[in-house]
This record gives sequence, structure tokens and C-alpha cells, in this order.
Amino acid sequence: MTLLLIAANILAAFIVLVHPEWVEEYGFRASSPSLLTPFTSLFVHANALHLMGNMVFLAAVGVAVEIATGSGRFTVVYFLSGLCGVGLYWMATRRMDDAPALVGASGSIAGCAGYYSLRYTKLRVSLAPKKSASVAYITVLWLLLQFAGALVNVGQPVQASGFFAHLGGAICGLVMGLVLRAPDLGGMKLGHAVLDSLNETNPEQQVTFIRSHLKSHPDDLVMQIRLGEELGRLGDKSAEIEHLQSLVFRLKGDAQVEAVARLEELEGLSKISAVRRRQLADGLPPDAAHRLLNSIIGGSKDEPQRPEAMLDLASLLRADKPEASDLVLKELAEQYPIHSATELAKQRGWLS
Repeated sequence: MTLLLIAANILAAFIVLVHPEWVEEYGFRASSPSLLTPFTSLFVHANALHLMGNMVFLAAVGVAVEIATGSGRFTVVYFLSGLCGVGLYWMATRRMDDAPALVGASGSIAGCAGYYSLRYTKLRVSLAPKKSASVAYITVLWLLLQFAGALVNVGQPVQASGFFAHLGGAICGLVMGLVLRAPDLGGMKLGHAVLDSLNETNPEQQVTFIRSHLKSHPDDLVMQIRLGEELGRLGDKSAEIEHLQSLVFRLKGDAQVEAVARLEELEGLSKISAVRRRQLADGLPPDAAHRLLNSIIGGSKDEPQRPEAMLDLASLLRADKPEASDLVLKELAEQYPIHSATELAKQRGWLS
């Protein structure tokens, strides 16, 4: 989304070269506001320096916000901050007869900077190859440039009144940072990068780091999976089983199948209640479901869920392996002749 916004701003700049009247036509005028110009003014810039300055900071701060919070939240922050900047500019200049047209993405970028700096001040963003700076430094530098821009005219003059838009955007970004409480995807990515750098260290250090990371990001399934792997490397069988028991129900797709296979390998499926194993089997591919159901069927004959598990397995086998299904049903009828699972099999026409 950051790249798309940069591309849109640059495209608008090329159009302005051909149609310079667009600056006045699609900029926002407080004396004659419309529904369209608050949006179009965010893409039109006064001159090349104005455009370049905004795009440099959009590339630095915009990417950081998008990585940290996701493209959806970033888009909302960007446009809402820009519109709030336009709104504050209108309030400050609506009684001025000669107020200049407001143009530029500065309000949106100010909102992104305020939003990001509120929660991720200590994180660093890339400025050049092998060069980075903290978000706090970027934000302060940007604000200083805004004050300088209000005092110094370079090329086409930029009126100081336009900086109300920057202030409005920044305030909006700060408020949205408090209200939305965005997920710390940036911190998650940073944690993954740190863990990758620890790959050559021993498992104890990795387990310690992952557990520390998960205190702040308990929903980070990538790290949850890695924790199970590192516990396996440590040879702590009971800890790995306990971890996988809680994790397997949160996973999806291949990761869930692999967790079931690993629990079977560790002889840990029996640690999960039979009811939960049947629930888990219901959403898994046939091979993984067979493992779970067989772990119930192969257990104690006094297990209350065993007849239902046998019926579930027979149902799974029915399409591809009808003979195997009939064998399971025969065993069900012999061992549980009056059970409700047997009666249900009869109602379905699977048993005579």
C-alpha cells in the first residue's frame, strides 16, 4: 500500500507538469470546500521539493507503520489523518479571503508518524543500506523540517497556514494509536529476526528468548511452533507434549497435521481427552483423523467415546475403503451391540 500511494503521488506530479492548473483545481480551498478536494488535495503537491520531501518520509515511516500494523490499519490511518489535517486547516483559514489551496500528503504522513511513534518509538527504520534510525529520531526530524518549512521559502512558497494540516494529521495519528491499539506486528517481525540470528546458539537460549517473546505476543503462532521444535531439540518430552496439546487446536492446515503426527510420535495423543480428539479429527484430512480416532479405539474399552470414535472412523473409511469400514462396524456391533452408535449405524444402513 505504501508503494501504491507513492506511485499515485508521483503520477499526480507528472500530470501537474502537463496541467499546472490542477494544483488550484484539485487543491483544497477553505473558502470554497467540496466533497472531492479533501481527497484529491492529498495527492497534489506544490513543487518537486514538496513532493520529494513527503515521499522520502512516506517511504520511511509509511513502510514502518504498514509492517507494524498491517496494510488495512495503515490505509485507515493514512487517509483519516489526511482528512483531519484538511479539517483543521479549514477551521484555521475559513475566514481568510486569500487562503491558498492546501495540497500535499503532509497531513497523512504526520498522522502515520504520530501513530507509529506512540507505540514503536524505540524501533528502528531503514534510511539507507546499513543505516537506520529510531522512530523517535525520524519523527523529531520531520517535525523540525515542518517548522523550517513554515519559515523558509524555497521555490514556490508554502504558506505557514498549511502547517495546520500537519498538526491535525499528527493529532489524529496519536489519537488513533490510543484508540485502535494496533497489533504489534512490527515487534513480532523483530522477534522473528532476532530468533533467526540465534540459530547457531544452543536450544536453551532459543527457548528462553521465545518464551520471553511470547509473553508480549501470545498469538504469534510462528513462535509457538518454534517453541515446540526447540523443546524437542532439548529432549524435554513432557514439556513438548504439554506445549503441543495446547497449540494443536490453534493451528490450521499442514501445521496442525504435523502437530498431530508429532504428538503421536511422542505418545502424547492420549494426553488429550477423547472428546477433544474427536472434535479435532472432524476438521483434519483423513490420515491425520485416522491417527486421532485410532488413538481412542486402541485405548481402553471402557472409554465412553470409543464407540463414537469407531463410528467416526467407519464413516471416514466408507468412501475409499469400504471393506475396512465394514470391519470396524462389525467390531462395533460385537463389542457394543446396544450402544447408540451401533443403532445409528443400523439406521444408516451400514449394519443389518
